[in-house]
Amino acid sequence: MELKNVISEELVFFLDVQDTEELFESIATRLQGKGIVKSSYLPALKQREKEFPTGLATELFGVALPHTDAEHVNEEAISIGVLKQPVTFRHMGMGAQEVEVKLVFMLALQKPENQLEVLQTVTSLIQNKAFMEAVTKCASEKEVIDTVLNYAEVSVSNNK
Repeated sequence: MELKNVISEELVFFLDVQDTEELFESIATRLQGKGIVKSSYLPALKQREKEFPTGLATELFGVALPHTDAEHVNEEAISIGVLKQPVTFRHMGMGAQEVEVKLVFMLALQKPENQLEVLQTVTSLIQNKAFMEAVTKCASEKEVIDTVLNYAEVSVSNNK
């Protein structure tokens, strides 16, 4: 699954939100409005985040990869939220530990095999300090997409 097939400028959001609740509602409502996800996506996303937190600490700042089951998705997509101010997520696999998140990759995937591939690609991106610095300096949706695709291409070719 190629990243360029599931991301687009219309799925990049520069957001000024106060917490994960507002963040999830903002992005999920937009995805539902575009027909990408079903009305069940938002409640399922919130429930899954409670049970399986998706915050990750990186060298520079926190990133989150919220997602839920394929049954809540109409069309595969990844939305990217660049946050004006960080919001608190629970850290993935770390119990009650929290992480301040500034970048969100919200996944709407239908095929389990795609989920692993996408998570591997995104994980390699967020471990790249240059990518993390570059993506937060982007001033437009197009710049975010170009940055993600450019660094993902480098990451894929480095892993061959």
